[in-house]
This record gives sequence, C-alpha cells and structure tokens, in this order.
Amino acid sequence: MVLRLCLLGITFWALAACTARPTPRADGVILEDDFSNPQSGWDTYTGVDITTAYDNGRYLIAVETPNRDAFGLAGLDLNDMQISVEAQASGGPQDNAFGVLCRHTRSGDRNNFYFFFISSDGYYAVGKVVNQTERTFLNPAKNFEALAAIKTGDGALNRLEATCQGKRLSFTVNGVAAGSFEDETLTHGDVGLIAGTFNEGGVRIHFDNVVVRQP
Repeated sequence: MVLRLCLLGITFWALAACTARPTPRADGVILEDDFSNPQSGWDTYTGVDITTAYDNGRYLIAVETPNRDAFGLAGLDLNDMQISVEAQASGGPQDNAFGVLCRHTRSGDRNNFYFFFISSDGYYAVGKVVNQTERTFLNPAKNFEALAAIKTGDGALNRLEATCQGKRLSFTVNGVAAGSFEDETLTHGDVGLIAGTFNEGGVRIHFDNVVVRQP
C-alpha cells in the first residue's frame, strides 16, 4: 500500500436522513441493528457509481469509481455516542478504506463528520471532513498508518468501535486501541457507515450487527 496523502476532490454521497434524538434504553443502547429488517431506517440508494443497500441481512456499501467515498446514515442526532460494527470487505481492491463516522451534519451539499477508517491491507486513519473539504487527519502520521490489529485479506472480518465524547475521539479495532485524539470542531450529528476507493474502484463492504450507545 502506498501511503495516501490528503485527497482533493473526493466526492461524498449520502441521502439526507431524517434525524431524531431517541431515548437510550436502560443499558445505554440507542440503536441496535442486524439489518434483517430492510425498513429499519438506514439510507438506501442504487446508482451507477454508488450503492448503499440492505443485502441479505447485512448492509452493503459499494463504490465503483476511483477516489470516492460513500456512506449511509442511521438518522440520529447525538452529541456523544459510541458506535460498533462488524465490517467485511467482500470485493474489490485491498487498497480501500471503510469504517464508521460520527457527528455528521450537512449544510446544503456540504458534509461534516469525523471518520474512523481501516483498510483491507492493514492501515487505519482517524480524522474529519469539514464543509466538504479534503480529509484532515488526527492520528499521529497525519495519513493512513499501519495497525497490526487489523485482519487483512479478502473476506477478513473486523470489529470496529469508535467513541465521540466531548472533544475526545477514540478508535478500537478488534478490541485493540488504535488511539485517542482530541478535536472540538464538530459537536453533534448523525452516525454512519462509510466506504471509499483510491486509485481503483470496485470496493464492496458489508456491515453487520451495529450498536450505537451512550459512552
């Protein structure tokens, strides 16, 4: 894998979800979804370049063109949250990016969110997108960097967990802490699942067993 610089001109795609502020359960869980019900509320879209869809009991994000990200949102508006999910690359190049996002808001066609990425060839990154600009990385390398905890290769299943609490952002991959970072730019918003491409399109990522809870 060639280390990726901040990419200019990345196109983000997501539908505008209706956001809600639900009351957490007694155990702190706000949302729990195994994607067995295709009416559970996540964004769905099928186009030439982008697909976000329920797919046989999982959630699929497919990106067919290079240098593009796509995400699906849950339809929440939260200040602090922890999101965990199982993610599996099921097609395309291993030079990819996929994971979770938090505090997503949109002003017109400009998206804002924190991202927590891994790749199928063993790299991770944490950062933000503000006003649809290029990625700003918060992890020490200021780029994608190697993480031994990532399970690599075709079909590898990784468990991801991200926490956005106040100005603290933390990321865990398969139970191993990738790092904890601080940023005060974004204060509230939606949670989502995200996947993207670099020099080659055709990335397909399946997600399952997502849980959103109060941290």
